[in-house]
Amino acid sequence: MGNQGSVLSEEKLQELEKATNFSAKEITKILKRYGALDSSPNGEEGIPITKFLNIPEVVGNPIMPCVFAKFSGPRGGNLGPEPFLLLFSMLHPDQPMDKKQKFAFDMLDVDSQDQLGFEELFSLYKLLYSPALSDQKISHLTAQVLFRDDLATPGYINFDEFCQLVPVSEIKSRLTVQLQLS
Repeated sequence: MGNQGSVLSEEKLQELEKATNFSAKEITKILKRYGALDSSPNGEEGIPITKFLNIPEVVGNPIMPCVFAKFSGPRGGNLGPEPFLLLFSMLHPDQPMDKKQKFAFDMLDVDSQDQLGFEELFSLYKLLYSPALSDQKISHLTAQVLFRDDLATPGYINFDEFCQLVPVSEIKSRLTVQLQLS
């Protein structure tokens, strides 16, 4: 898999450039880095979550298991080369904030109802504030947020409300990763 970047057709390389925040040269480097993590001959095995979470740029970020799950597919399998590239494009510092906010919301909206309920918001707060806050305190905080008078639907927050509740600085700090490509 280490050669993946060099065996891409010019057409595929251009397609990936348009779909990501990376130049052709950067794509080749990222796929080479992918190849160092996926030891299978053609990248067919993918990268398991354990290897992904050990990438120095993502170590210690509590939201990364959720990011991995969003890109590894519905069965929660390994991460293939193109999803690896798309994942780091989403986390790229140049990715527009509105796209990062939508990604964060969709990542949490596990039932695809375009709203977050108790369990989904609780899981977000648990990722962000555990172990500093107990589950009981996180539960209380979640309930306070979901039963505010200004919500469109009591007990749920929609995307616009999510954007108002979660500071841009939090999204930026959790969903921005600058891969070292030297």
